[in-house]
Amino acid sequence: MKKIKEIKSTMMPLKMSNVDTDQIMPKQFLKRVERSGYGEYLFYDWRKDSNGNLNQEFPLNKEVYEDAKVLVAGPNFGTGSSREHAPWGLQDWGFDVIISSNFADIFKNNCLNIGLVPLEVSEEILHQLFELIEKNPKIEIHISIENKTLSCSEINIDFDLDDFSREKLLKGQDQIDITLEKRKLIEKFASQRKETIPSLD
Repeated sequence: MKKIKEIKSTMMPLKMSNVDTDQIMPKQFLKRVERSGYGEYLFYDWRKDSNGNLNQEFPLNKEVYEDAKVLVAGPNFGTGSSREHAPWGLQDWGFDVIISSNFADIFKNNCLNIGLVPLEVSEEILHQLFELIEKNPKIEIHISIENKTLSCSEINIDFDLDDFSREKLLKGQDQIDITLEKRKLIEKFASQRKETIPSLD
């Protein structure tokens, strides 16, 4: 996992509510065994028509948003099944942060586990961000994980992020990395426990 301390980027708007994980990463692409390479299938059924042609009206297909590392989505993002492939696809496309007014809990945890930041804001702030992007698609947002602050034009707010998740993002640690920090204690416990288990010889 890469370390994330701050993000300065343009934003891509996805002004849709109740976007579920099957729409984010359709089920026909879940057979892959690799964790990488899912970006090209992101929102596949919305990005392309039945003939496989790109829908030029869909945000991911618009050149003006191609460098955006922040996705601003409508309320209730990431509902549905708990598939990890949805966050994998979002991250593989190039997003570091997803902003919405609320996320499904499992989706939110899956994001944090891979270093993709699910950032919750009020519906009022979400509406303001959509308006700012509409007025100027190249406007930049500044997000500090360290200070838990978000600023964009006249918007300046603090956001909630639990200390454990904040440290994981700042250090670039996944669950395995955190476990390995306790390796000596684990080995000591295993050694001591082995001494208490009767031998089968």
